[in-house]
Amino acid sequence: MKFSTFFVILGLIIISLYFLVEVSYYASAETVLENKTDVPTLLIPKINVNQSINNKSISYGIYHEPKSSKPGYGTTILFGHRTFHGSPFLNLDKLQKGDKITLSWPGIGNVEYTVEKSFIVPASYRMSVDQGKTLFLITCYPLGSSKERMIIQANQTRMYPFQAIKTEDTSKKPYAFIFIGLFLTLGLILNYAYPVKEDKIILFIATIALTLFLLFGYFFPVPADQVEYYLSAINSFFGG
Repeated sequence: MKFSTFFVILGLIIISLYFLVEVSYYASAETVLENKTDVPTLLIPKINVNQSINNKSISYGIYHEPKSSKPGYGTTILFGHRTFHGSPFLNLDKLQKGDKITLSWPGIGNVEYTVEKSFIVPASYRMSVDQGKTLFLITCYPLGSSKERMIIQANQTRMYPFQAIKTEDTSKKPYAFIFIGLFLTLGLILNYAYPVKEDKIILFIATIALTLFLLFGYFFPVPADQVEYYLSAINSFFGG
């Protein structure tokens, strides 16, 4: 096996880990919300966000900071990723003053907020949880980096009796299998175009093995934050 083939396979392994983050997210999201009809929901029509809120981890989508209040009782803080983990806050930067946000919260009601402003802070920034009836949406900034944080501040405008908002059912959509199929396709295209003919079979076997690895990750999900820890270590090793 040529030295160049070794680095190509190493690259495929690293790429498969990034795919595993998404595969694990969609596989785990199914179990986190399984058979639960009383989960709170975040609705932001401007950027097409309609998703359940969990109290387990940001790795499972939109996460409610437990030290903050529930809506209607004080300052509510929600976290979400812009990349990976379903990317719920991908377009958070498109929100402008006056845009509407709704939290549908069982046992409390539907609480509407109006965006007041957005601002950027260092990653080390710590936000007070005592700022009145205000909603803060927090995500990484810039896109693809965790160097800073983007924060959307919205003020509560009205509250009315609970009306459940139908959320997107990830358990019935094959997003994880789409990512697995995409990885397999990319691997086969690379194998077909690879110029070192005597190493094509090795590259093919590696592609199939890593695809099976992703399938295994779907049926036996690994915590996405654990995968990201190893990715971060790899990036640090290569000076990223």
